[in-house]
Amino acid sequence: MITLEVHQAGQAPRTYRFNNANMTIGFTPQATLPLEPFAISAPSIEIVSETGGTVQAKPHDSTPATHFKVNDEPCLTPRPLLNGDRLSVNGYAITILGLPGSAAKAPAAATPPAKAASPAPGSGAKPPKTAPAKQGASYLYLFFAPVQDYLMDDDVSEVMINGPHQIYIEKKGKVTPTPASFANEQALQAAVMNVARSMGRYFDKDNPRLDARLPDGSRVHAVMPPLSRLGTMVAIRKFRREKLTLQQLIDFGSITKEGAALLDTIVKSGRNIIVSGATSSGKTSVLNVLSALIPANERILVLEDASELQLQQTHVAYFETRKPDEHGKGEVTIRDLLHSVLRLRPDRIVVGEIRGGEALDLLQAMNTGHDGSMSTIHANSARDSLSRLETCTLLSGIEIPLSAIREQVASAVHVVVQTARLKDGSRKITSITKVLGLENGEYKLEDLYRHEPVTSPG
Repeated sequence: MITLEVHQAGQAPRTYRFNNANMTIGFTPQATLPLEPFAISAPSIEIVSETGGTVQAKPHDSTPATHFKVNDEPCLTPRPLLNGDRLSVNGYAITILGLPGSAAKAPAAATPPAKAASPAPGSGAKPPKTAPAKQGASYLYLFFAPVQDYLMDDDVSEVMINGPHQIYIEKKGKVTPTPASFANEQALQAAVMNVARSMGRYFDKDNPRLDARLPDGSRVHAVMPPLSRLGTMVAIRKFRREKLTLQQLIDFGSITKEGAALLDTIVKSGRNIIVSGATSSGKTSVLNVLSALIPANERILVLEDASELQLQQTHVAYFETRKPDEHGKGEVTIRDLLHSVLRLRPDRIVVGEIRGGEALDLLQAMNTGHDGSMSTIHANSARDSLSRLETCTLLSGIEIPLSAIREQVASAVHVVVQTARLKDGSRKITSITKVLGLENGEYKLEDLYRHEPVTSPG
């Protein structure tokens, strides 16, 4: 393993760890550690582990690396490296903190982190506190050094980066601006590219959109200019470390005891459930709680685009989709996974979210003996969720009359659990609705539970 600390003017130092000491540092997208992937100049330097245990720095291939210096001397020929040595180039300083088998020189003292800027007047946000990295926290968080403190804050659920100088967070359900910023657009793109490369994905002009999951389960989505006009846009949805329980939903006021008991009965009786709600309304959290109620003796197969669910049972198998490679090959969709899962003898099928044609496959599974299946869908009400299922089914590419689709939906879905994020930032289960079938071609629904908002007297 090799450990590097990258210093850039105006930014807190970033620490990177790589399992392989053989690597390239430079200004190209192909570098193991790309500093500014779209810089005009492209000096690169190679770190090579030699047979005798020594580690050397040398110019990369035939590309002149006269810009790179080792301890303030130009790196024109291969040079041995020791702990504490410093590589410098174009305003960047890379300190060697740890080399395999190299202990002849003590590490150099780390530059103290840059102080956070004062909040913008009227922003209502406070500067982030300096917090040590938590044990087991993903080192990938360090790619986003300017927002690292927010990523380490358990009360922050999402970090939204609108270009290098406009960063917001969602904390306890409220969205507020922060004083954090990246040095420039290139630094922000380099951070996203490092995450992409670590996940085996690509983020460049040919792949201007990134959808990735960090090792701890957090989700990252990014969009590059010119698709986004403010600069690179990034949303980091943090993964909840604690496993949410039904009792916690009661304690948080998200549902009453009676509503929780009803959900417990519905899950254990093997009803097919759709969790519906708007973006950031808590659909995945509720699905996680419901799946935890499945009896431990059942075989559960979980399918997701990016793994978020953390079931507590022992007999659980997780499946995740795969994006195509740079040649457009190797893609595996939710539909592909559903075809495989149906042949793997599931007792319960849990699909993270329905977005497209996989709705038809899931409805068919629900209608052919796979009771107790669960999924989520974006919709504003129980009735709207059933209509959305119809629309997603039509995206399967298979021509089916709408009346036949509606019959399948009415037969397959037994219960819709509606979630909502209220104006005060709290998330509630607003209704539990039973699907009774069709009446005159329309869905017949019955509310088994409804959240009654508390009204202040007078």
